[in-house]
Amino acid sequence: MPLRYAIALLLLTVVPLVVIGWLGSRVVARQNEQQRAQLQRLMRSRLDELDQRFIALSRLYQTQLTADLSQADRSVDSLRDLRRQSPLVHATMLVDRDGRLIYPERPATDASHDILWHAVLSELARRRPIGADDDSHPADDRLLTSILSRKLANGGRSTAKQPPRHSRWQTCYHDNGLQLALWLPRDDQSATGVVLERGRWMADLIQSVPNSGKNGESFALHNSDNETVYRWGGPVPDDDAIRESVRMSAPWSSWSLSYALPESSQVQWPTAPWLPLAALLISIVTCLSLLGIYLMTAMQRQMALAQQQVSFASHVSHELRTPLTNIRLYTDLARRDLAKSKESPMESAAIKRLDVIEEESRRLSRIVSGVLEMVSGKNKLRLIERVPDEVIRTTIESFLPSLQHRQIRTDLRLNASRAVQLDEDLLDIVLVNLISNVEKYAGQGGRLEIRSTQTTSETIIDIIDDGPGIPRSSIRKVFAPFQRLDDSLESPAGTGLGLAIARNAARRHGGDLVYVTERQGAHFRLTLRHGNQVKSNADVPTFKRSQS
Repeated sequence: MPLRYAIALLLLTVVPLVVIGWLGSRVVARQNEQQRAQLQRLMRSRLDELDQRFIALSRLYQTQLTADLSQADRSVDSLRDLRRQSPLVHATMLVDRDGRLIYPERPATDASHDILWHAVLSELARRRPIGADDDSHPADDRLLTSILSRKLANGGRSTAKQPPRHSRWQTCYHDNGLQLALWLPRDDQSATGVVLERGRWMADLIQSVPNSGKNGESFALHNSDNETVYRWGGPVPDDDAIRESVRMSAPWSSWSLSYALPESSQVQWPTAPWLPLAALLISIVTCLSLLGIYLMTAMQRQMALAQQQVSFASHVSHELRTPLTNIRLYTDLARRDLAKSKESPMESAAIKRLDVIEEESRRLSRIVSGVLEMVSGKNKLRLIERVPDEVIRTTIESFLPSLQHRQIRTDLRLNASRAVQLDEDLLDIVLVNLISNVEKYAGQGGRLEIRSTQTTSETIIDIIDDGPGIPRSSIRKVFAPFQRLDDSLESPAGTGLGLAIARNAARRHGGDLVYVTERQGAHFRLTLRHGNQVKSNADVPTFKRSQS
């Protein structure tokens, strides 16, 4: 396969493959993003489920402790008993309407821990929330009632009812971190409150989460400093894991939950996203390759057929040259013999017939030379001083008998009477082919019109008939070698070489042969350059001949 065909086949295959591959990679990337977003939404929903457990735990605390504070009222003894009896309560508080801490009293000892703790409680009292609980969230505490009710003090109290909406959570940081306080405001703007036992509520948080995760998933509970308080599920995830985190709801708003899914344990889709794309690309490459091979094979067959036809025409032309030369030789000898004998009317008629035979043989020789010229393109132009109109008249005279037999009228409008340098044989080849086509296709009673004009550098000749003409879609096709518009049995005989030879001859002479679109009939325009205006042979396309 020639290199240019291999490159064309490669481009035919690679360019669509690159475009489709790029588009496919975009589709796969978008699909991966969508799958990742879907996975993250799934992970976020899992974290929201865990957060609902913690909300239920806080509501359970709020219900139980609000009931305890309501029962204790503002009795210091009752608050002291609540602190001793409930493992959930670390400290109880009583605050007047001005925010002064009434209970517990300032410690009598100078122990730094007690003094510091009393200061923390005083600050809580001063900054206690006043008004409705805007941060409360409805949650179903039935998830944890069975687990935690046994751990709370006074387990006999009912936990089914919803907590009063005027109890409020408050947070602060002391000792090991986050401290939780719950306040129950009174009508006189005083309040009672409790500080929850940190160790207890952390243990309850941990117990409210599942014991393990699925598919290697890993959960973690992080404090306000983003330190891991508790981790459950799979091992510590690596850097390639997909992660998602959410803030916990009140009263643990400063804490967060995280969820990680290792790369090896992510959701397995039914098929890898790149498999359909790979299958599509393979199918397209296969189809394009087969199509390219088919086109290249068909093109090579057409080129081989064209080369065979050109080679055949070349060989036939070579074979015709010798008998044509002999015919012309013996015609000349016969005319000379007749000229030496006594003149008679029959001898004069015979000489005229011999002249016709010689002229037709010379014309056939020029046609053969035109075929060989089209194949090789090596012969040099033979430029001589000739009048184009005289060459046209000489050529048309040889066609007059056949044109008159077909009743084709001739109309000569010749205006190229100035002698110029041209190759008479090339001009005759073009005219013979064009007039022969008029003779074949114009039909009975047609018309042939030939016009000629001259400029300083070129001669223009128009050959026009009123025949069927050439369709617009076939104009470029008619100048190709071995191309015939009608190959039916009823069409005139021909090889499809005439117009190809004529255009090649015109271009050898530095001009061109083109088809001028008309409403009816065929109109060819021949342009010939004069003298030194003619291009060199290297500029004229030729047809390669097979070496076989």
